[in-house]
Amino acid sequence: MTSASETGKQGKAATDLGLVKLAAGRKALEAWQTPEQFKAKIDELADAVASEALFNRNETQFLRDAMIIETFTRYRATEKVRLAKAADQWPDGQTGTPEQPINIEVTEVMEEGRKRGDEYKEGAKPLDGNAEDWRRRALDIPVQLEKAIKRKKHKGYGKNCKLVVYLNMSNYGVLQKETEAKIAAIKAKYATDFQEICILWQQKLL
Repeated sequence: MTSASETGKQGKAATDLGLVKLAAGRKALEAWQTPEQFKAKIDELADAVASEALFNRNETQFLRDAMIIETFTRYRATEKVRLAKAADQWPDGQTGTPEQPINIEVTEVMEEGRKRGDEYKEGAKPLDGNAEDWRRRALDIPVQLEKAIKRKKHKGYGKNCKLVVYLNMSNYGVLQKETEAKIAAIKAKYATDFQEICILWQQKLL
C-alpha cells in the first residue's frame, strides 16, 4: 500500500514532468515555422493537458496565447509564425518572416468575473440563461472589449504591434448588427494606438 508521503512525491514528480514537457513545448513554439507546423505543436501540447489545467494554470498561459495566434493565422495568411520567448515582455508572438516580422499582442475578453477554468471543472454547469440574460450579455460585449483595449493601450507599445483580441463572449444572435457596429466604432476609436486591431469573434475576424 502506498503511503501518503509516497503519493505526494509521485504527484510532485508527475507535476514536475508536466512542467518539463510544457517548457519543451514552449521552446518548440518559439521557433519560426509554418502555420501548419505551429498548429500541430499546439494540438499535441493541448492534448496532453487537461482542460481544467489549461484554463486555470499560469504555466499554460503561453499555450492559450499560442492558440489565439494560431486562430488569427487562419484568417490572416502568413508565411511563418512563432511564439515570443518566455523572457520577452512583449509581444506575445510574431507572424511574417524572420526578416520582416510583424509583432502580435493578444488578449482574451470575457464577461466580468467569469473564470473560464471553472467551466471545465468536474460537475460544472454550462453557461446559459434566458432571452434577457442574452440581451444583457450582448450589451456588455462592447463595454468589456473597450476595457481590454484600453488596458493594452496603457502598456505603451501598441504602435509597434497588431492587437489580436479573442472576444470570448456570445450574444446568441441578440442585437447582432448593433453589436458589430459598436465593435467597429471601438476599433476606429483606438485605431491610431496600434498598427491594427483585429477582433476574433464568433468564427469571424472583424
